[in-house]
Amino acid sequence: MTSPSTTHSGHRHGALLALAGACLWGTTGTSQALLTGQHSPVAVGGLRTLVAAVLLTGIALAGGARGWVVPLRHGSWRWILPAGLSVACYQLTFFAAVARTGVAVGTLVMLATTPLVAGLLGWRLEGRRPSRLWATATLTSLAGASLLVLGSGSSAPLDVLGLLLAVAAGISFGSYSVAGRRAASEGDEPLVLSSWIFLVAALVLAVPLLRQDLTFVTQPRNLVVLGWLGVAATAGAYLLYQTGMRSIDAATAATLALAEPMVANLLAVLLLGEPFTALMGLGVALVLGGLGLLSRAWTRRDDVHSPLCTRKGQAGAGCSTRHPAPDPGRNRHTRRTRQESTQGRTSGVPVRRSKASR
Repeated sequence: MTSPSTTHSGHRHGALLALAGACLWGTTGTSQALLTGQHSPVAVGGLRTLVAAVLLTGIALAGGARGWVVPLRHGSWRWILPAGLSVACYQLTFFAAVARTGVAVGTLVMLATTPLVAGLLGWRLEGRRPSRLWATATLTSLAGASLLVLGSGSSAPLDVLGLLLAVAAGISFGSYSVAGRRAASEGDEPLVLSSWIFLVAALVLAVPLLRQDLTFVTQPRNLVVLGWLGVAATAGAYLLYQTGMRSIDAATAATLALAEPMVANLLAVLLLGEPFTALMGLGVALVLGGLGLLSRAWTRRDDVHSPLCTRKGQAGAGCSTRHPAPDPGRNRHTRRTRQESTQGRTSGVPVRRSKASR
């Protein structure tokens, strides 16, 4: 039987992996700012996905082709397919939303949508309803992310289609988190799952990618930046995130991803010379505070061991109550002792208590 300390350690390990993936995603904006020449967001998103698919598949095949096809044999494809489609849709919708609404508004709408979608889908598919602790941590981190995004000072005219695309991006990433979590629960290796997910995404993005102007790729500096985006900010980040979801739920992983704008803004200040405002400082504090609240879910012994609990009346893994379940044997012994005491009082014969009943 798994001890609570082991469960807490597994949750913390998974949360740290997902958080590390979010930090790598935070390098995407700064890296794209280093690209030179004419390039479209669709081209950058498609190329980074293609590089990640080739890298992850190559490493997975090096470990043995037999293990690589295992997910297709026991039904994991039911979740791999929607996960891959969600990754592809995110690449298309988010970058298109940013192009129409600006970085601040597009990122903010996407960030606000993702945890909500992941929480509701996880509740619907896994019966794990969001707890108050998760909601509080998510709202706190989201408030901090909002201040970080708005504090960057970027602005753009309001565009309805851009807002809808940003919402679609949040739905896509939230859906990927849930589908990736369900695929991870099948027991397959995260590397194998990630390779299949990105193969699906690369196939979907191949058509729009071929229609883009890719001449900027020939510049050596852009090759280095695209290499980082594909290897670290995509393949490495998604692999860490996918591995973390083996021990944490999708809604928690989506909340941890709110650390991305914090890392992005700090890198912009350090590497691009952007000013660090008081509003951004408050945003960093709120994001860290929200993540700290989320970590309490695995350190409080008298509360839930996971930020999500199963539906009322169900005993799910990762949930515990303040009062332990009653021991049936102890209850029977208590009732028997009371019956003996009642009989002794009615008959006038004293009843001697056993040592075990004291």
